[in-house]
Amino acid sequence: MLRFVREHWTIFFLVAFLLVFILISLYITPKEIVDYIGVQNTYAVSFLLAVFGGLSTVTGISFFASIVTFSSGGANPFLLGLFGGLGIFISDTIFFFIARYSVQVFQKNIKPVSLRFVSRMQKVSLGLVLFGVYIYIGFTPFPNDILMIALVLMGVSFKRLAPVLLVGSITVVMLVAYLGEIIF
Repeated sequence: MLRFVREHWTIFFLVAFLLVFILISLYITPKEIVDYIGVQNTYAVSFLLAVFGGLSTVTGISFFASIVTFSSGGANPFLLGLFGGLGIFISDTIFFFIARYSVQVFQKNIKPVSLRFVSRMQKVSLGLVLFGVYIYIGFTPFPNDILMIALVLMGVSFKRLAPVLLVGSITVVMLVAYLGEIIF
């Protein structure tokens, strides 16, 4: 059992985190969580969760769950969207520059299939690509990691990407916060 945990620690950690979150959710209401943390502190917590977890492949679910919990517990969805979106923007910016550096180092090892996809995307106008980026980031809960890598491979400049990335990040967090407030 210990060997299994050592080899698959990320899966084990994710399952353990989800089980703890489910158990907490059964006995503690979102209002009690927000009251314990404090409404003002929920904005800082959402910002920090977004910066350090963001919408990566592993942590996206827990980030959205916390936003829903905070908004249904009484936090302002607009402010959650603003602070959480800014945090995602910072997280994605860091990932973009890490991807830019990594792609330069490992470009020789990229599979031809991904290069074919990127070469097709480079034929599309930049405005359409940025619109697609906004739709993907602003309206889907999917991780942004793969998108950032594709944009780096396409050679999209960060100067052009930054406004779309910021507005899309704020949009998705606000939508989730407002839906959490309405549904719960």
